[in-house]
Amino acid sequence: MKQAHDQATPPCGAFSLHDTQPLADFVESGPSLAAPAQPVPAPPPPFSSLQATAILLLGYAILITGNGLLGTLISLRLIQQQAPSIVVGFVQSSYYVGFMVGALYGGSLIGRVGHHRAFVTFAAASACCALGYAVWDAASIWAALRFITGFCLVGIFTVVESWLHQVASNAQRGRVFSAYLITNYLGVGVGQFLIGLADPASFELFSAVAALFTASLIPVALAGTAPGPVAAHDTHASASGRSRLARGLSGLQTIYRWAPLGVVACLAAGLLNSAFYTMQPVFMRRVGYSVPDVSHFMGFALLAALVPQWPVARLADLFDRRKVQLCLAALAGSLSVLLFLLRDGVLIEVLGYLYVAVAFSMYGVVTSYVNDCIPAGERIAVSAGLLLIFSLGASGGPTLASAMMAFVGPAGLYLFTAVVMGALIVLTLRSLRMSPPARRGA
Repeated sequence: MKQAHDQATPPCGAFSLHDTQPLADFVESGPSLAAPAQPVPAPPPPFSSLQATAILLLGYAILITGNGLLGTLISLRLIQQQAPSIVVGFVQSSYYVGFMVGALYGGSLIGRVGHHRAFVTFAAASACCALGYAVWDAASIWAALRFITGFCLVGIFTVVESWLHQVASNAQRGRVFSAYLITNYLGVGVGQFLIGLADPASFELFSAVAALFTASLIPVALAGTAPGPVAAHDTHASASGRSRLARGLSGLQTIYRWAPLGVVACLAAGLLNSAFYTMQPVFMRRVGYSVPDVSHFMGFALLAALVPQWPVARLADLFDRRKVQLCLAALAGSLSVLLFLLRDGVLIEVLGYLYVAVAFSMYGVVTSYVNDCIPAGERIAVSAGLLLIFSLGASGGPTLASAMMAFVGPAGLYLFTAVVMGALIVLTLRSLRMSPPARRGA
């Protein structure tokens, strides 16, 4: 079966992938190959694969609620301290730089200790960082803490995304991943409403973030070890994958060879998501919104991102995912132009909700498209590669958007997103003309 796959034409119009790994990369150290005289059967897992996945998502939902609160809280706190937009952008970009470094080097921990233990490690470190923001006020220290938090969060995202892509078939991948995105946006949206519980200048909200990060450990720790399909993938699917995952480059190279459009689309998704998360509160405060108004808008906007996830995923499972992506990019670009030109408060909110609903649906389509194209044995490495590409874009999003805002004014945020969408539209049209749709196996 593998031989037939390797000899087939690459599914997305890319060059054939040649396996040039040295034989030594596929040798794993371990116990003797001799079978024991009386093998002891392994105890059954405490939860089924479905149950363990649901528990993992529950812990993830709790953690991402705290992370959603933290991202907006930092922007509001810096604005209260009269920090320039470019400083806010620099501090927030540090999170995504850590995100990028974590995609390069943090993934090896998952291969060594497993999904659950890696989740616990990263979440505990994030909780420690959350308390550091309340102790120090210097922007440079906050940038360092944001870097560490980003490093930890990308490890958690790799755990969850590689798990989901391993248990999902290509025919259902879009809908499975949409459930993950719904969990993500629901958690982040709920986190925005927590801002109104206390003054952003106080200690209480940072304590709440640390508490949520810590609480996320409870369901994940109780779930025990990973179920059979995922555990087997960790230990047997490409021994070289673990070492290359530690560098974070194998997945990126695989994506570029088999689905080059995925690199550009994932980069654009990183630019858009990070710019909105970090600079939308700055945009709203600069145009006159109060802190409670910003909190409510951010919460409802991210909840609005839930609405199209399932129908978009269903369309992406039925049609060429690139065509769905093209429609999303065209809608997001048009809404960006309107938000840049218009100044009415009600229209800003309505168009803002529509923009988030469209733009935040793109990442699920992109990652499903890429996983249609790549060899099945590369999925953990490709999950890290997608996060690496996303973080490359996300690390530049706040800084580039804040620079545009410094030149044009607060609405420069949406001039920036319009330019990004325009470039993605052109490249998606080019891909549709040059290569056939991806094959979708079982």
